[in-house]
Amino acid sequence: MTMPAHAQLSVDRLWVDFEPGAAHRSDIVIRNESPDRYYITVTPSEITSPGTDQEARVEQADPEALGLLVTPNRLVVDPGGMRSIRVVALDETVTTDRIYRVKITPQVGELKSTVGESGKGIAIKVLAAYDILVTARPARAKPELTVTRENGELVIRNVGNSNTLLYEGRACTGDTVPKAEGTAIPDGCTDLGARRIYPGNEWKLPLPTAQAKVRFKQRSLASSDPKEVDF
Repeated sequence: MTMPAHAQLSVDRLWVDFEPGAAHRSDIVIRNESPDRYYITVTPSEITSPGTDQEARVEQADPEALGLLVTPNRLVVDPGGMRSIRVVALDETVTTDRIYRVKITPQVGELKSTVGESGKGIAIKVLAAYDILVTARPARAKPELTVTRENGELVIRNVGNSNTLLYEGRACTGDTVPKAEGTAIPDGCTDLGARRIYPGNEWKLPLPTAQAKVRFKQRSLASSDPKEVDF
C-alpha cells in the first residue's frame, strides 16, 4: 500500500530583479510549513545566451567569476521555521543583462509508514525544487523592442540592453478588440502566449491574418506595473 505525503516548502519570490540604481543584494525567504525537517541545497548558475537555442546553465565555484554571491549554499529548516538566502550581484560594470537561476532543492530524512497491523507500507514524499530567476541589469538598462510583420508573422526583436516580459498576448481579427487581461479569449482572437525577451532575442509569431490587431501586457521591471502595448 502506498500513502502519499505532502511537502510544504514555500519561497516568497520567484524573481529577484537587481534594477538600475537599486541595492545589489536581496533576500529570498524560505518557509517550512510541513512537519518535516528540510535539508536544502542552493545552487546558483549563470544562463548564457538566454532565450536562444544556445541557452545553457553554467555553474562557477568562484562567485567573482560567476558575478553572483549566494549564501548559504546549504541550510536546515525545521518544521514551522523560516530562513533566508542572501543573493548579491557582484558585477557592477555590466553593460547588458546578466541572467541567473538559483535552484533551491529540498530533501528530507528517512520516511516511515505504519499501515495496518503488520506495520508494512510505503510512504512517498513528493518534493519540488524552486528555480529562482535572477536578473542583474546595467546602470542604464533599457529594453527596446522593434516590431515588424514579415510573411504572415509578427517579428519582435529586443535591440536594447535589458530584458522585458510580454504576456497575455492576443491577436484578433475583424472589429474585435484584443484585450490583454484575464483568461478568457474572445471569439475571433488567438492566444499568443508569453515570453521574456532578452537582449538580442527574436520572437516570431504566426498571425491569423496580415491585418490582425495584436496586444500584449508588458512588464519590464519587477517593481513596475504592467502596461498594455499594441503592435
